[in-house]
Amino acid sequence: MWKLLPAAGPAREPYRLLTGTEYIIGRKNCAILIENDQSISRNHAVLTAHFAVTDLSQTDEIPVLTIKDNSKYGTFVNEEKMQNKLPQTLKTGDRVTFGVFESKFRVEYEPLVACSSCLDVSGKTALNQAVLQLGGLTVNSWTKECTHLVMMSVKVTIKPEYFTEFLKAVQSKKQPPQLESIRN
Repeated sequence: MWKLLPAAGPAREPYRLLTGTEYIIGRKNCAILIENDQSISRNHAVLTAHFAVTDLSQTDEIPVLTIKDNSKYGTFVNEEKMQNKLPQTLKTGDRVTFGVFESKFRVEYEPLVACSSCLDVSGKTALNQAVLQLGGLTVNSWTKECTHLVMMSVKVTIKPEYFTEFLKAVQSKKQPPQLESIRN
């Protein structure tokens, strides 16, 4: 998920950006409101996160974040002034300054990779739709990149060592081990 984090002034919550939504940044009636800065236009800039591919069922890409400057005093990406009305692609870590004063932000992409287990078709569909709008990916198998495991209920299984000990006990005609006796 893309986030716009304030880099100056008092600590504030980041703005989390959904895919497929235009976020107008400005000083009046905007999704991202910047007050008390006279160099900010009413409709200063637009941020949009979107997937570059059209077949979202097969994507393993993160969404693209673009910014377009519509202002009088300018928008700066990494200290360089943007060309007015010309969209520019942002990458994680980029610093964005709106206007000429202290309206400074940083953009970050926070990975969201959801793996589902034991979900029915409607559950998987709902999960896929929500995760895509959040700018994340859904996968069918757990990998080290996964950030979330989604399931209807949790089922805990016994450690593999339990079964090894159980087999030894049966082979030697002893009592099976207690679950609590198998530790890491």
